Amino acid sequence: MLTKPVVGVTQVLDVVSHAAKIAGPIRYTVEVNDTKQTVLLWNGTFEGHTLEAATILVDGEDGLIREVRVLMRPWPITKIFRDQMFKELSSKLPQDYWELGPKPVKPRVFTSIALKPIEMAPDMVLHSPILAKSVSGKALVDGSLKLAHEVQSPSSYTSIIATPDLLIEIFDCDADGYPMEGLWIQKLNSQGQICDLTVMLRPFPAVTVLRNRAKDIAEKRGFLGDEYWNLAKTA
Repeated sequence: MLTKPVVGVTQVLDVVSHAAKIAGPIRYTVEVNDTKQTVLLWNGTFEGHTLEAATILVDGEDGLIREVRVLMRPWPITKIFRDQMFKELSSKLPQDYWELGPKPVKPRVFTSIALKPIEMAPDMVLHSPILAKSVSGKALVDGSLKLAHEVQSPSSYTSIIATPDLLIEIFDCDADGYPMEGLWIQKLNSQGQICDLTVMLRPFPAVTVLRNRAKDIAEKRGFLGDEYWNLAKTA
């Protein structure tokens, strides 16, 4: 949610405890780690909707947690969650924590890793951070990813964690010059194809830039209907 880091045990625990209260009960689904960090995937419930998130815990040399980063999806539910968090914490965290600051004076340089591409399954599903609902089918998924990448810069991978069931890639990128961090969570079928892809991003204000720019492009092309961008209205 925030564009500036919160520093200090007391402040961090205050933010985390409010998030857990608003999104609770939280259900952890996956825990993976490498030598420097642990990635926890979890689901929360907010106003009847499922909020998907990943918490990255970075250890110091002393074995204590030194950094906590949280990425979420999908955008419409994250926005509702963010607005409630703002209501709870805006008196403690100044406005500039919630808004985009100036773009970096020097554009960031991204160095991609030449990974061997993994084939998409014909019936693969994409759970996007900027859409309201999942996208199914290789053609539609490919089009949705290309749409986001028209706005999003190339990526620099910071970590790749593999398990027998998942391939998790953590990366840095920009949205119209605003820094973002992302997480790709890929599930493979028995043929070694990607059958399920979940993407999460942070911070929310930069993700909103990506979402709004991508939505404008999609509307001009007649690609993806309104139901992919906004939550369905309830009676």
